[in-house]
Amino acid sequence: GLRPPEEFAGRFPHEMSGGQQQRVVIAGALALEPSVIVADEPVASLDASVRGEILKLILELRDSLGLSALVVSHDLGLAWNIADRVAVMYLGRIVETGTVEEVLLRPKHPYTRALLSVLPDSGEQPVLLTGEPPDPAAVPGGCRFHPRCPLRAAEQDTLCDSRDLPVLTGDPSRSSLAACHLVH
Repeated sequence: GLRPPEEFAGRFPHEMSGGQQQRVVIAGALALEPSVIVADEPVASLDASVRGEILKLILELRDSLGLSALVVSHDLGLAWNIADRVAVMYLGRIVETGTVEEVLLRPKHPYTRALLSVLPDSGEQPVLLTGEPPDPAAVPGGCRFHPRCPLRAAEQDTLCDSRDLPVLTGDPSRSSLAACHLVH
């Protein structure tokens, strides 16, 4: 997307806009002809118009080159617009995974529900989590989310405190999976 290329070849990063810098990074990643690209917050620091251009570029490259793309983001709207599948993480563990429609329209895990409830126009009563997130260096036993979980608080379930949950993996035969003792 940088045309004409000779205009940009001799530039230093500080001489380019954020969108131009991001295009250079994408071009560098594609130079090795990968089958998968990983983009960590690819549009976080860009203004809205440039965000759209970069996302469109990633989708076009994915389709034209047959790439798979793993996009890491805190922006659920971004996931909704570009992803086929989504995974929600809490303290380094996937707590829910599935198709975008299943996870973002019919969330199962209480953490996913809490995240979505505070979005503008969610139509949901915001779920306010109590307490502070645990220290990642001292993750609590059992479910990692149990100290802040509104379901556990309502059920007063000790299973959540003591029994670890399995690590979720993508299961294409299921539309979604949630790592929670209290969700079925």
